[in-house]
Amino acid sequence: MIKVIAVDMDGTLLDGNHEITDHTASVIERAQALGMRIVIATGRVRDGALAAINGRLKNVDLLLNSGAEVEDRDGNSLYRHPISWTDLKAVATFFEKYPEVALKYNGFKKAAFIGTKEELIQKALQDARIFNAGKTDEEILANPNFGPRRMAQNTNMYPDFETMEQNMEPIAKIFCFGTTAERMVAIKEEAARALPQLAVASSFPTNIEITSLAGQKGPALKEFIESLGYTMDEVIAFGDSLNDLSMMEMDFHTVAMANADEEIKQAAKYMTKSNEEEGVAWAIEQLLDADFYGLSARK
Repeated sequence: MIKVIAVDMDGTLLDGNHEITDHTASVIERAQALGMRIVIATGRVRDGALAAINGRLKNVDLLLNSGAEVEDRDGNSLYRHPISWTDLKAVATFFEKYPEVALKYNGFKKAAFIGTKEELIQKALQDARIFNAGKTDEEILANPNFGPRRMAQNTNMYPDFETMEQNMEPIAKIFCFGTTAERMVAIKEEAARALPQLAVASSFPTNIEITSLAGQKGPALKEFIESLGYTMDEVIAFGDSLNDLSMMEMDFHTVAMANADEEIKQAAKYMTKSNEEEGVAWAIEQLLDADFYGLSARK
C-alpha cells in the first residue's frame, strides 16, 4: 500500500508555466485526506520551492537542493548533507579549465558566487534566454521569481575561493551553468569521471548539479522515509530529469513522466503522462482508484 508520494517539481509536478494546476492540487489534497504523505523532491533551494508551490499545497515535506537538505512538513530541518570544503576546492579547480561555466555555490540559506554581481546576472541571463524564448532581456530580468536579478539578490559575492571559505556557511550544492547544452553534457561526463567522490547530475541539459553522495534525492528520500517508519515499497516517486535518477534507481515504485529524459524512462518502473498533461495528477488518480498498474504504459 502506498503511503508516501515523492514528486519532483520542474518538468514533473509543475506545468509549462512552472505552476501547479488547480486539478493537480486537488488530487494531491485528496491523497493527503486519505493519509498519504507528500514529499516535494526538488533541486531548488527552499525559497524557490515555496515560490513555485505558491500556497497551492499544504503540509508537504521538502527535499531541497537535490537531496542535500530535508525539511519536514512542520518546518523542521532534519538532515543536511553538505559538500566538504576539500571537495568544493576540487570542483573549483576542475572548472578552472572551463571559464565559460559559472559556478553558484548554494548554501542552506544563501548562495555564493566568486565574481561580481553583474557577472552573475549576465551569466544567469544567458542561461535564462534558453527557457524564455520570445521574451526580451528586459522581460527576463524583470521576473520577480526566477529572474537573474532575483538570483543575484540571494547570493553573496566573493573575490576568491579562500574568502568564500572563510565567510560562507556550509555548501549544499554547486549549480553550474552558462554554456550550450552540447558543451555542458560533455563537461558533465568529464566531471563525473574526475570527481567520483561526488554526485554529478543535471536538471536540464544546460546545467550541472553537484552534491555529496548522501545529498542526492534517492538516498535522502530513503533516509527520510525510513526515519518515519515507512518501507521503500510504500513509496511512489515521480521524476523527469537526470537529478531524479538516484530516486528512479531505488526500490520505490518509480514513475517517469512522458516528457522525461530517456535514461529516466529506462530506469523507472512505470510511465505516466507529461507534465503538460498533468501526469502526476493522472497517475495519483489511478492509484487512488485502485488501478495502480493502469499507469504502466511503460517499456
